[in-house]
Amino acid sequence: MNSSTTGASRAPQVCTIGGVIAIILGFVLSGGSFAGWMQDYLVHYTFLVSIMLGALFFVFLQHLTRAGWSITVRRTAELMAGATPTLVAVALLPIAITLFINGLNLYPWAAGDFFLHHPELRHKTVYLNIPFFLLRAAFCLAVWWWLGRFYLTRSVAQDTDGDPGWTRMMEKWSPAAALLFTATVTLAALDWVMSLSPAWYSTIFPVYIFSGCVVGGLAGLILILLIAQRLGLISRRVVTVEHYHDLGKLLFGFVIFWGYIAFSQYMLIWYGNIPEESQFYLPRQQGIWLFISLGLIFGHLLIPLVGMMPRAIKRNSWTLGFFAVWLLVFHWLDLYWLIKPNWHAAVSPLSLVGGILGGAGVFGIMTGIVLRGLTRYAPIPVRDPRLDEAIHHDVA
Repeated sequence: MNSSTTGASRAPQVCTIGGVIAIILGFVLSGGSFAGWMQDYLVHYTFLVSIMLGALFFVFLQHLTRAGWSITVRRTAELMAGATPTLVAVALLPIAITLFINGLNLYPWAAGDFFLHHPELRHKTVYLNIPFFLLRAAFCLAVWWWLGRFYLTRSVAQDTDGDPGWTRMMEKWSPAAALLFTATVTLAALDWVMSLSPAWYSTIFPVYIFSGCVVGGLAGLILILLIAQRLGLISRRVVTVEHYHDLGKLLFGFVIFWGYIAFSQYMLIWYGNIPEESQFYLPRQQGIWLFISLGLIFGHLLIPLVGMMPRAIKRNSWTLGFFAVWLLVFHWLDLYWLIKPNWHAAVSPLSLVGGILGGAGVFGIMTGIVLRGLTRYAPIPVRDPRLDEAIHHDVA
């Protein structure tokens, strides 16, 4: 066994163990109470879910559009979407358990006396109650698990028999997958993030969450592909600079889309100046949160907007990889900005560094799972009917 083969076989374990260590170190650096740790845990959890959903969107979008160029990068996305839902389901358990513990529950509406102190929100008890919340969460997790496994197992089955019927089946069910994806992402955005502030609402918020998911998913896909090629798991002849160029253009486009949705939400709430809506932005325009808000404007939008615009940037593995890492960090920071201020917590720079380290650990665990899948299955759909188109893909 040569050194490259040994490195590839050990990479999944190294990524997984390194990810666990990074998460633990992140919690240590963050300090604070158990409640503070659970708040950070929710941020990390939504970060994991968002990357998985971004990859799932990429997979069914390729079948929905009958794309041929992406065949050789699709297996990595299939593993991101199909090999992680079990981890996502298990990781929800600590959050679900805290719903039943007063003083530790992350969601204020779960406290037994919340609606007694907020009678103006009592009409929301029909939706915001623990049994219904858990039922909706179970529905979302079941749909994501089924969709992820649906595409992965059928794509792998085609590796064996080469039956083009598998491709037709995946294309046939992609419109339904898009509808289920839209419904579940909307539910998750409303339940897991927006309900942290029960009095606040925004009709565009699920789209904001969706745009962040796609940015995180595409950035994660690019980075894992680069790592897999560095380890020799995927040949540079089948995933070429042309594929990275197209992935870079998709990522660039959704960075702009995220900025458009973020601006639209802020502008409409600012212009309306309704207390029930503007309360979301008030704590985020004070103290350290003001600097994080400005950091998102520059780091999540303006810098990648200018930096990724040149064609050469998207065709160079080092610069594209840099922006993939950059956007993953700022995608995590975006979720941190959405979630953490709901407790009006004053965060220190050290706790912020610890949180980013924990987010890197979460991505490391996902990378380990995907790399293990790439060693278990064929790293590309070897008998897909459009494989030749993908191998000879050339950007005009």
